[in-house]
Amino acid sequence: MRAEANRRDRMTPHERRIAMERGEETDRIPVIPFIGEISGRLVGISSREYWHDAAKMVEAELAAFTRLGHDELSLGPNTCGILESLGGTVVYPEEGMPYFDGAYLKDYRMLDEMEPASAANAERLLFFREAMERMKEAADGIVDVAPSIGGPFTIAANLRGVEQFLRDLRKEPEQVQRLLRLVTDTMKNCVDMVAPFADGIRLADPVASPALISPRYFRELVYPYLVEIMEYAEEKTGKRPSLHICGNTKKVWEYFREMPIRAISLDNIMDLGEAKEALGDRMTIVGNLPPVECLLEGSEETLREEIRRETDLAKGSPKGYISASGCDVPYNTDFKKLDIWMDEVRAMAGL
Repeated sequence: MRAEANRRDRMTPHERRIAMERGEETDRIPVIPFIGEISGRLVGISSREYWHDAAKMVEAELAAFTRLGHDELSLGPNTCGILESLGGTVVYPEEGMPYFDGAYLKDYRMLDEMEPASAANAERLLFFREAMERMKEAADGIVDVAPSIGGPFTIAANLRGVEQFLRDLRKEPEQVQRLLRLVTDTMKNCVDMVAPFADGIRLADPVASPALISPRYFRELVYPYLVEIMEYAEEKTGKRPSLHICGNTKKVWEYFREMPIRAISLDNIMDLGEAKEALGDRMTIVGNLPPVECLLEGSEETLREEIRRETDLAKGSPKGYISASGCDVPYNTDFKKLDIWMDEVRAMAGL
């Protein structure tokens, strides 16, 4: 199966992305709904099958693209895959989103026996490499493929247990640094693995939110590791990565401006107009439809109004704007809501 652009569009997603980066006119604003396992419903597979059968995963992603014509595909390994590769446990329900099953790193002395995971020593990562290879073959030149590799702070936190990890920031800072070093080196190995098939890299570091840690901890324990992996990803793929951090991130926007970020994905509680003024000259603004209020529970009228409102706020941003969900699209979202989203964006552009 080969990816094909939507007939209502005048450009392929790949062409649209290049034009936006050049500051040229595009046929419509790009759209990236953060979907994953919910695409499996289109081809009759469970959430668990989606995450364990590379061929079916790609089939589901292509089915979603054929229906929507959205602007980027992503397959992982994400936080879950990398956590598994380092020994953690992830539960994959038949229906629903994956979740972490308790802390793996009970004692920091376990780090003495651990080494960075890679495709050479972690079978779980090979699954994602196979999926990426299949997807790139099907989508190349039509729609970009940008694997998500999670974020160092979030992966480390879930290996240790989030609450315990946050306490460790004060009580065992040296051990926290050791763990972050292991995770970051693993993420760099993942970049090496996916780079031949990637048009970019997505980073998502939700536990690094200022709702959970102070700006000081962000500067000391989040910033350096994110910058390291961003620079490495740019070196290997030729493109700066995108970044998503949940919650109100305004307290660390000054650090965002210093980081090599291509596009910043904002939680739905953030004001796109403020982000455009503060960050828009440095990076593309991405966001930020409310996943629950609009996509899961909202009416068609509410959804269309919010799309127009957010577009008005973000229009004219110097590095461009991408309409996206403020976080992952909930598993039980009716796919018709995504159809409405794409229809409204196309209608605003006269397509």
